[in-house]
Amino acid sequence: MKKQDYESLTRVNKFKRLVKVALITLVVAAAVLAPTLWYWEASIEMRGALRSAKNVLMNTELLAVRFDGLEETFLDSSRPSGLSKEAEEQIRNYSGAKGAIKLTAWDRSEGAVLAMTYQEGRFLLTYEKEEKAESGEWSIYRKVRVYEN
Repeated sequence: MKKQDYESLTRVNKFKRLVKVALITLVVAAAVLAPTLWYWEASIEMRGALRSAKNVLMNTELLAVRFDGLEETFLDSSRPSGLSKEAEEQIRNYSGAKGAIKLTAWDRSEGAVLAMTYQEGRFLLTYEKEEKAESGEWSIYRKVRVYEN
């Protein structure tokens, strides 16, 4: 009988050791995978927001030509976006943008955006272009926390 008790204790101890190793492995895997998956998700969201912002920029410049040709008002500094209501609606329709658009600087002679911001979700994207430069520079900021008053 003592021989069977010894064997059963050994199995229990082996099982306990196996459970401990499995739990430690699971905790280590979760500690490594969680930040990796969080970073990957943020990267995907950031690329989507950048794609939307670039679509807004392209549509803004293209629609400016159309509005200029039809002699309609394109810019409206009294609105938060800096664009007329009709222009903003058309930009949103053509670009598929869901975020907040704000045109901060416009080159009237070239009909080009010099500076704009676009906010989608937790990302704020800014575009700045020098007056004589061919293309501008994008900056992307990610909000970690939102503070409310």
